[in-house]
Amino acid sequence: MKWNTEYFGFRLLVFVGFCGEVPVALLRKTGGCYDYRRRVMTELVRTGYLKERKFRGERRRVVRSLSLTSRGLNQIQHLSPGRAEQIRARLLAPADGQGDWRRTQRLHRNAACLLLAHQLGARWVPGRRRDDARRKELVYYSAYELNKVCGKDNKSARVSGVLLTPGERYYALYYLGRRNMRWNPETELLFRDQFEQSEAGAGFSYSGSILLGEAWEQAADLVPHALNPRSRLIRFAREDFFYYIAFDENGRRLLRAILDEHCLYQLQQYLLREAHCPVTNEPVYLFPLELLAGFYQLPGERQYHVRPGLGWFFDFQMPAIERLCNTGAELVSLPGSLLAGLDRKEGERNGS
Repeated sequence: MKWNTEYFGFRLLVFVGFCGEVPVALLRKTGGCYDYRRRVMTELVRTGYLKERKFRGERRRVVRSLSLTSRGLNQIQHLSPGRAEQIRARLLAPADGQGDWRRTQRLHRNAACLLLAHQLGARWVPGRRRDDARRKELVYYSAYELNKVCGKDNKSARVSGVLLTPGERYYALYYLGRRNMRWNPETELLFRDQFEQSEAGAGFSYSGSILLGEAWEQAADLVPHALNPRSRLIRFAREDFFYYIAFDENGRRLLRAILDEHCLYQLQQYLLREAHCPVTNEPVYLFPLELLAGFYQLPGERQYHVRPGLGWFFDFQMPAIERLCNTGAELVSLPGSLLAGLDRKEGERNGS
């Protein structure tokens, strides 16, 4: 292996070091050639730079997890002493899950959210540069780091981190994987209160929670539980507002529109020109769960509600909304290729 700071193996060591533990399956989300990245990971495990553990997760499924060894940390020290010092500080996560599945699962959720923040271009590396970028750029803070700053480890909160936008808004970030999660609205509200009272969150206002899952169809399972006030899973509350986003390229494109009002304006104008999709204050194709609930009626529900008669969704969202919708509303499909087309136009404009 030819070691340098641009080598994927080095960047993988740094990422695992910051996260504590990373699931092997997350390599599929990193982009590029998966076979190459998998071979590099296997070689790092074989040569002792990474340690691999196997766990029995939900439904007895085998989960493989990576953690950084002392040899791997020494290699980082050799190439980038500053990065090694930041990893040793353990600001974003503990060193590992100590072989405990619950702790490891929490680290895996945090790693997925950190990877998403990195792919969005957010500043996430602890330090003065990130702190100075607040109100100017997209910034990410991990929940573990914020709990250390606040001096109160709110272990019951399921939040993995927060995204701060230049518009002084912030979004709580949660990773669901392929299933729902236990939920306590008071605990999540306590975390947000602590964040807003901290130095990092001073002056920022809560704008919603991002639920990150593995497939768009999962939203159809979330809404019925969210409408049940007695559910022990994620449910609607007065203080919350949820967006569901799948962890894929289309999800990242829509998430940029949620986080950036200018990006949302460009998307709405582009869809109006190309597909005659009307401009609204709250487009349902951003997948806010509270609005998706308008397309679903609970069994036996008799209370009258004003429900939408029409909804515009992208084609990759249609299987989820078709399974959810039982109110007879008309569903209009938008080509998912429009999102990629807007990206290309923006790239050409920026390049010129």
